[in-house]
Amino acid sequence: MSIYTLRHFQAPGRAEPCKAILEYTGAKWTLESPQWPQEKVNQPVGKLPVLVETNKDGTRFILSDSLAIEQYLVCKYNLCVPEQDRQMVARQTELRNQLNDLFQMTQLIVNITEPTTRTNFIQRFMTLAKDVVTYQEKWLKENGSTGHYFGNKTTYIDLALLGTLCAIRCTLKGMPEMLEPFNKKNAPLMNNIMTTMEKDSKLVKYMSTCQC
Repeated sequence: MSIYTLRHFQAPGRAEPCKAILEYTGAKWTLESPQWPQEKVNQPVGKLPVLVETNKDGTRFILSDSLAIEQYLVCKYNLCVPEQDRQMVARQTELRNQLNDLFQMTQLIVNITEPTTRTNFIQRFMTLAKDVVTYQEKWLKENGSTGHYFGNKTTYIDLALLGTLCAIRCTLKGMPEMLEPFNKKNAPLMNNIMTTMEKDSKLVKYMSTCQC
């Protein structure tokens, strides 16, 4: 059985879906938070997160980039939609990329200090958030409003939503108006998924760590 080390900062961020996946699968893993920026040079391409998998024979597999880590783990633990259904695979990728676009924009917003530019990015984020929510709510309705993105069981995108919204809520803490697109009124089916995930016994430990 492999042992994993996930390198990332303690604060909720782009590694949240990776954490949720590792917890849900019952993998043996630990979080390692390197001293930054001192250890930046020791990471592949100088960024986090990084996954270090130690195999039974002692060999190590090192992988960087949050989306690559997610996709590796969900394929390994059979949390993807069926590989032979290329349309559903494409849909899975599309939905994940939409969530990632939202997170990436929050990172830009919190690091912009020039008022006019910051205001413009906030407006762009709000437009994108509303569009993504509308699109994903429509898909969830087509799936039967089951509390999941695909069928009636937990798959990759359910966990990605959980982790991404955790990260977004923490990033935008103190800016509640920017979280309105994701509330129960505007995104009822996405919130149903969040409720399903939060009640899952496999995710109790993860939920206790996703605090702002």
